[in-house]
Amino acid sequence: MAKVTRILIPSDFTIDSLFFVIHSIEQSSAEQLDIILIYGNKSSTSISELLGITLEDQLNDLQSDDFLKACQMICHRYENRKLNIYTDIIGTDNPTYLQHYLIGAKIDEVKVPSDYQFEKRSRHFFDVGRAFLRLNEGKPDGIAIVEKSGTNKTGGNVLADLFFKKKWDVNY
Repeated sequence: MAKVTRILIPSDFTIDSLFFVIHSIEQSSAEQLDIILIYGNKSSTSISELLGITLEDQLNDLQSDDFLKACQMICHRYENRKLNIYTDIIGTDNPTYLQHYLIGAKIDEVKVPSDYQFEKRSRHFFDVGRAFLRLNEGKPDGIAIVEKSGTNKTGGNVLADLFFKKKWDVNY
């Protein structure tokens, strides 16, 4: 059985960010892929927020129905690659925490879009891609952290650009 390659990609959970995900999938030669989309949202110092707001609550606030549907469509499109897409939130840019996260999540590669302007979707947002690039200076063991040219925001009909200009067969 082939080994699953786990790729972590910083994201703002917008459809625009999925262009880089598709590019990363197409550039990978792995037969089985797990893509982990990560959002940087520093933990609050409010005790009521820390106790009352779960990860699922935060993800529900950040992810739109269109984003979730687009992720499903990408998984369906690349089902022959045994593709899974997961989302998560990192609550700190502490290098030690980031390194332990990468090891604990068994990440093989981190791909950071170099020219993508992340949308600040929460008041505690931070650019987790920059945090991982700073971590790269410490050279984490066995984990490649690479900066690749991404895709700028389209400003157009993003769903149409993402799926229909690719000439994919899409069923709803």
